[in-house]
Amino acid sequence: GKQAEVLYLQLMTDHHKGGIHMAEGCVAKCRVGVEKQLAQGMVDAQQSEIKLMADMLKERGAKPRS
Repeated sequence: GKQAEVLYLQLMTDHHKGGIHMAEGCVAKCRVGVEKQLAQGMVDAQQSEIKLMADMLKERGAKPRS
């Protein structure tokens, strides 16, 4: 039900934040252009999905975990 949806969205938000952190490391340190571009694409996509999940949590009267 709703509680499971909220928990799923919260956990996926945490998961995406971890992915952003890892991909940003490549963006900052990778020397191969295609790898850097792929990593930046991952950062952009994960940030977009985090915003979507935050909106979905708000619709359910919840917030991302701190």
